[in-house]
Amino acid sequence: MDSLTPTGLNLERDCQNTMNSLSYQIIVQNLSQTAQYFYVFQKRATFGPSTSTIYCCSLGCQNVGNYVSSGAQIVFGLDKQIYAGAISTAAPPPPPSLSTASVSSGTSRLLVSNATTKQAISLTTGTGSNPPTNFTELTLSPLGLSAPIYQSGIPVGAFAINVPPYTPAPLPALFSGVAAVNTNQAVILSSFVAPVPNATMSCSPTQIFFVKTGYQPVGSLLTYDESNSARCDFTTGFATIIATYNSNGTFSTTGGS
Repeated sequence: MDSLTPTGLNLERDCQNTMNSLSYQIIVQNLSQTAQYFYVFQKRATFGPSTSTIYCCSLGCQNVGNYVSSGAQIVFGLDKQIYAGAISTAAPPPPPSLSTASVSSGTSRLLVSNATTKQAISLTTGTGSNPPTNFTELTLSPLGLSAPIYQSGIPVGAFAINVPPYTPAPLPALFSGVAAVNTNQAVILSSFVAPVPNATMSCSPTQIFFVKTGYQPVGSLLTYDESNSARCDFTTGFATIIATYNSNGTFSTTGGS
């Protein structure tokens, strides 16, 4: 897939300054009479082996008023680079001894958060003399992804992650799939699954994104729904797409080079 995404509220001149060959741009213009929140998410990827649940997250969220009266618009920047990613919510390793722990007021402090990892990766192509770096191996302790290499047998349009053995029950503690990276370099999983343990997972992302109204903060888990949205299809060759929210509550899109 494509990855993500700085997000921000910018005037049109700012958008022109940030355009470059390494990113896509979705420009959101609000023609309704009230300020609206808009969020962006990616088309759901396909995975193998198949799994019952494919998750997706918000890649950006901002609010903006009427475009005609204010001239303001939202610019969602979408990195063209594809990333494989994983996140672990498993319990951390045992804390270090007191001699190495951070100590405050005689109490050992250990700051813990979800562990994330990502690697820039390529999709398998059907032609070309240069084999793509389409395969990476996941390790769990510590969490990480190896530098991608070429692996034969991965479907065209996909990359693959070799998943080690782990225990997914009673709750999944590991998720992997397409990753996005925001301006703070935080890793966000865009389209992902709880992978089958001890198996090679293939992931086929698509460079299609959707914009909808509503407040969905970056990284929040979504109920996947393409209805009543602006479809922004970058597989057609456009680098910039304008998503207009019309006064009647519908969306329209215009592609640009």
